[in-house]
Amino acid sequence: MKKTHARNLVPGLMVLLLAACGGGLSGTYEGCFGSLTFEADKVDATLMGNTVEMPYHRDGDKIVLQSPQGNLVLTRKPDGSLDTPWGTMKKKD
Repeated sequence: MKKTHARNLVPGLMVLLLAACGGGLSGTYEGCFGSLTFEADKVDATLMGNTVEMPYHRDGDKIVLQSPQGNLVLTRKPDGSLDTPWGTMKKKD
């Protein structure tokens, strides 16, 4: 591979790597008491029939939901499921 091709390839790979490591969640996670639907930088939390939209951010394996009542910290397990106060929530296929 020529040096110019490698030089052009590196920035693109860095963008993909940063997106994979620091990116947000996507999709819907379901559990016994409801669901969490992640899209871009917001989450729709539906619990016991009530839905609330709120911002969130990731900090490693922690997902911090930001509500007016305070932050709620979830943990992403190695299998991809979420450990929440309402039990484990698994990604819907």
